[in-house]
Amino acid sequence: MKILIAEYASALALGGTCELEGRAMLATLASSFQRAGHEVLYPTSGSTVEAGRPIFVTGEEDFAGSLACKADAGLLIAPDGMQPRFLEILEKNMLNLGSSPDAARLAADKLLCTRVLARAGVPVAEIVERPDPVEQGCHRYVIKPRTGCGSEGVRLTSFVRAGPDEIVTRYHEGLHLSASFIAGSGSFLPLTINRQLIDFQGDGMSYQGSQVPYNTPRAAEIWSEARRAAAVLSLSGYAGIDFVLGELPWVVDVNARPTTSIIGIARVMKEEIGELILDARLGRAAKKVTIEGTWTFRKADL
Repeated sequence: MKILIAEYASALALGGTCELEGRAMLATLASSFQRAGHEVLYPTSGSTVEAGRPIFVTGEEDFAGSLACKADAGLLIAPDGMQPRFLEILEKNMLNLGSSPDAARLAADKLLCTRVLARAGVPVAEIVERPDPVEQGCHRYVIKPRTGCGSEGVRLTSFVRAGPDEIVTRYHEGLHLSASFIAGSGSFLPLTINRQLIDFQGDGMSYQGSQVPYNTPRAAEIWSEARRAAAVLSLSGYAGIDFVLGELPWVVDVNARPTTSIIGIARVMKEEIGELILDARLGRAAKKVTIEGTWTFRKADL
């Protein structure tokens, strides 16, 4: 098959770690699909990766145009707020290997996504609309953009004061983990649980890398909630859910697209990540994967 991998940050040379992470994800997926015998295409404004054939673009509209190229199937990696529009273009022209535009739109809206999961009984970092009573003591909250990627714009505070495009959730102490999986029509394939390396400085927090996989005796708990969340949100293809593991595995973010952890997963998993994604979309999902060893990476290493 001819597979398009459209990774936004590297295609438009956005700079910084976003571009480096994006190019690393692109290279990982392109190499995997190519090893499985597929022809790979990818948009870029100049830089290339070792696998696949580039489609040269000069801006966002060119990037959108590349989603209408002659390919059998496509996989999009873009900022959460942009995913729905780009996915609508991609779906009109080829088989979408990721989540639908509607599922991506819901996952991107952290307020609506949190409320939908809470109604379904999935443990979440609860939305806080007003300060807790003073007599209950000092409380900590997390303020983050309603639509945003990773830890950008996330800050810790003792005050419930958010801007018009931000939300406030309750802060939970615990281990920062992510669950990476592939969802298909009626299928759910666990890949790895990963430890997120988080840097806390002042009132800010930033994602710095991952340990893949992270072995925890509470894996069954995490996978149970990840499976339930994936079904509630109708996720498809590769997706990742961020948890804070404390008294409960609280969901703090949902990524309806490939995440940086895929770089490590491809290094420790015997199976080809590209073929697993394609098989799930075609209704022949694998039952399990083989993980050998661990791999830790930091964004600075990319």
